[in-house]
Amino acid sequence: MEKRFLLALVLSAAIFIAWSILVPQPAQAPRPVQQVPTPSAQATAAAGTTAATPVPTPQPQPQAVKVTEAIGAEHPETVELVSDDLHLRLTSQGAAIASLVLSKYTDDEGRPLDLVKTVDLPQRALPLQMVSDAGPDQHVYAVEKVSGGYRFRWSDGTTAAVEKTVRLGDQPYTLDIEVSASGAAANWALAVGTGMRDIGPAERANRFATWGDAVFITPEKAERIKRKKVTEEKIEPGAGFTYAGFEDTYFVNLLRPLTPLKDMKVRPLDLPPSDVKSGKEKKKNEKETVLELLAEPQAYPFKGQLFCAPKEYDLLRKVDRGVEKTLHFGFFHPISVVFLQVLRWIYGLVGNYGVAIILLTLAIRLLLFPLMHSSTVSMRKMQKLQPKVKAIQEKYRKNKSDPQMRAKMNQEMMELYKVEGVNPMGGCLPMLIQLPILWALYTLFAYAIELRHAPFIFWIHDLSAKDPYYITPILMTFTMWLQQKVAPQAGDPKQQKMFRMMPLIFGIMFLGFPSGLVLYWLTNNVLTIIQQEVTLRLIGERQKSGAKGKGKRK
Repeated sequence: MEKRFLLALVLSAAIFIAWSILVPQPAQAPRPVQQVPTPSAQATAAAGTTAATPVPTPQPQPQAVKVTEAIGAEHPETVELVSDDLHLRLTSQGAAIASLVLSKYTDDEGRPLDLVKTVDLPQRALPLQMVSDAGPDQHVYAVEKVSGGYRFRWSDGTTAAVEKTVRLGDQPYTLDIEVSASGAAANWALAVGTGMRDIGPAERANRFATWGDAVFITPEKAERIKRKKVTEEKIEPGAGFTYAGFEDTYFVNLLRPLTPLKDMKVRPLDLPPSDVKSGKEKKKNEKETVLELLAEPQAYPFKGQLFCAPKEYDLLRKVDRGVEKTLHFGFFHPISVVFLQVLRWIYGLVGNYGVAIILLTLAIRLLLFPLMHSSTVSMRKMQKLQPKVKAIQEKYRKNKSDPQMRAKMNQEMMELYKVEGVNPMGGCLPMLIQLPILWALYTLFAYAIELRHAPFIFWIHDLSAKDPYYITPILMTFTMWLQQKVAPQAGDPKQQKMFRMMPLIFGIMFLGFPSGLVLYWLTNNVLTIIQQEVTLRLIGERQKSGAKGKGKRK
């Protein structure tokens, strides 16, 4: 019974891991389009009732730009905004963000990490670029310095005028934006961006990595739209969400509307096959899809914030308004968060996340030792009872289809367990208790940004990437095999044959896993072997084996 349960446990783990790799989280279906009341209707409703979805109180807005004279510049220029967290380059052509660098992070090549993706398509829109039916706005704006940022102004003098102000926000990783548009420009949309950051080969090869997906956030949930699932333009209603934009495994680029939006358009753009570098989309002539997000205000002026940041748990919690839901460690998320805080605390002491993973795993194994000791002892007792159990089963073998005889057999077996002082579930329950911890650590080490580009030792320079020489997966496979050799053996030959296959299956699966996750599994295997040896010595079985060996040598 214990062996069957353990087999089911291992198979469940294999299925869980394979499912998380092969079957991504399904894309959220778009919310039903809602009717947006006119300003006069909104005023009437506000007089009698309270709105179902609260909208932030608009701050004093700049007056709409009047089309009275031509405004612009002859040649494009680039200006910069720099804070402790962000380094922006703003181009006057289209009055858009040409580069948005997170100062404290780098890409896989060690260059500054830019959240603006390289897209060589004429129809792509940069963040904050206006977009009309004719395509992205390419007018050259006049630029002037203002407190905390820059103001961009353009007008053709007859039919359209636009004014944008971009400032560094008071909070980390934020930008304050104000946009006014008049005439024909009042019908233009405002781009959140096209795709999000360039992904290097190492991250593309990470089986857990995602990039460039759209996300719509409410205080209650985060709705995701997978870039590969979008084949035609989608329209998301503007009311209800607190943030909308892009996310990947480690970063977000989100717009927070402070004045009402009519809707948000999600458009797919196909990159040429030559732009597909490697990784998940490395097949010959396979296209890559990027998403473009366009915000359509109910009316200009429009005011909002951009939040461009890493998925650091404490940072996202501080921002609140549902942003923390972009970082989710699965079903056992609360347990993963606790382990994350402990992992960071250990890192503060030792200064190496690889060592921190080993120490965290050791601490968990020490806490679970009483349970594992009890489980091993119970399994050993069950193993010794196997001859008597098989005798009872053989006794009723010819009548096993008879319900009454089967009930009598079970009653006789339970009586045997009672006489021998064995709990048949004693080896199962401690393993069952460990499952939440196993899954919580599994997802933590797969998705935590703390492990991104974190070195361990020698050849492992990035705990979020696979082991380049596959040394740790090979060691992990060997320790799984060794763990089976020292574990209590029971069950029929078919079950034992299945168990002998598991190290090889897991080893192949883990070849492409992040090295931090493999390091955890390897450490856990080693500690399990040590725990089993300690338990067997405590119950006297190893001493007995040694005594027999000495007697033979004499």
